[in-house]
Amino acid sequence: MEIKRVVFEPMNEVHDREVEVLKRLLDKIDKREDFEKEFKEFLEDVKHHFEFEEKLMKEKNFFAYIPHKMEHDRVLKELREVSEIRDYDKLKEYFYDTFIPWLENHVATMDTVTAGFFSMGYQE
Repeated sequence: MEIKRVVFEPMNEVHDREVEVLKRLLDKIDKREDFEKEFKEFLEDVKHHFEFEEKLMKEKNFFAYIPHKMEHDRVLKELREVSEIRDYDKLKEYFYDTFIPWLENHVATMDTVTAGFFSMGYQE
């Protein structure tokens, strides 16, 4: 999985950590091993990722805070629902066909714009 780099390095660090946690979770799911611990860690990491960005967006008065936060909220709700699934094939389908493409697109679009705003130091 290839996540686009953005111009604001703290966001890259958060994205890199999330990808590593996700890889550990997917490894457990792919091997059909118990994944409870990894899913919990992944969910916590995603929450941290979103909270980190949202805090900066608020502090810097980011113009697109509301739609960006709404997308975070939607995905977090979806992940909480997915966390109840115990079928390995359905989980693989969700992560490979839905979450990973969403993450790649989200970073390439919303996060790229947000990172550009952060790197310019806007704060009115």
